[in-house]
Amino acid sequence: MRVLILTSSGGTAHDAAAYALRSWLKDWDPCGSVWVEHLLENSSPVLRKGVHLYNWIQKNFPKLHQIYWRFVEFEDLWKPGTVLFGRPYLIRLLKRLQPNLIISTHPHINRGHFDLAKRVLGPSLRCITCCTELDGGFGFSRNWVSPKADQFWAITPEVAQEVKSRKYQEDRIAVLGPLFDPTFEKVIEEPLYKNQNSSSLPILVLGTGANGSNNHVELLNTLLPLSGRIHVIALCGKRATAKAELDKWIHSHPQLSAEALGFQSPSEMARLYRKAWAMVTRPGARTATEALAAGCILIFNGFGSTMPQELLARRYFFKMGIDVAIDNPEHLLKIIVDWLNHPKKQLLLKQIYNENPLINDRDGIRKMILELN
Repeated sequence: MRVLILTSSGGTAHDAAAYALRSWLKDWDPCGSVWVEHLLENSSPVLRKGVHLYNWIQKNFPKLHQIYWRFVEFEDLWKPGTVLFGRPYLIRLLKRLQPNLIISTHPHINRGHFDLAKRVLGPSLRCITCCTELDGGFGFSRNWVSPKADQFWAITPEVAQEVKSRKYQEDRIAVLGPLFDPTFEKVIEEPLYKNQNSSSLPILVLGTGANGSNNHVELLNTLLPLSGRIHVIALCGKRATAKAELDKWIHSHPQLSAEALGFQSPSEMARLYRKAWAMVTRPGARTATEALAAGCILIFNGFGSTMPQELLARRYFFKMGIDVAIDNPEHLLKIIVDWLNHPKKQLLLKQIYNENPLINDRDGIRKMILELN
């Protein structure tokens, strides 16, 4: 089978899903071919600038997404059933690779793109939308739903219901859970022994996306009163400058047990989730999904407002009774102090995570992609 996976680096979830799919497909179909294409960035300068703007807003001014998100929601109104920006690039790509199957992990690379692909390669081409969201409602992009998608892969029943309400055929919707990198899944499937998480101090992880956007220094300054009571691991993604800044801060404040880490591989990230007492992070789809699968308590960082698409993870966590969020550093200190002084509160949250793991139907995913009975 020849599989083309379309993604974009606007957010972490889309890339993570695409590369996990590629890894599993190489195992499931070793004689086949699989490609991951960052279509928005590679096909058009206009779209590339749009992705960069998305990431800049996420890093510097999340509140602007209230405008940006609403604007891009209506992109299909000015490109109905086709592609405008990047059209020649996509046509050349399709003719060169001749895929049998296209899987899109991004909402803005299926509505119109599947239509054009079927016109170029013929109606026998299969197209699957791999949706990375956890819930429906406001924040769920209408662009996820393409009438030309042969199947819609949802990771939760809530997303399936949302897609059904948007008039997509119910018999084409498959609730199969998320697919993680094989090395990530191997770690979270390992037995967790009682002494595996033993540490002299509870580990608080300050998370970040691959682009390294963070406000770790503000949080670390606020956490100084907890010196001797917690160990902090600050993630910096792929930004060397962010790590250098944090290393300098840690060297200047030896009283707080802390370390800064660069980009983590899927297996390293899985181990971090397993040993963390809690993690502070933006309510992004991939981190939320991974944490649910690994049983890691999340504290959502709402600094600078919550973006519409981030509301989906918040909504899903709220239904489970585990939505914990902050909008300033002092709020984080208050939560951590409360949990340290009343450990049963943290343990109760941990129990809910452990009793409601987000798991996948890996065999069902394999059968759907390879068209097996």
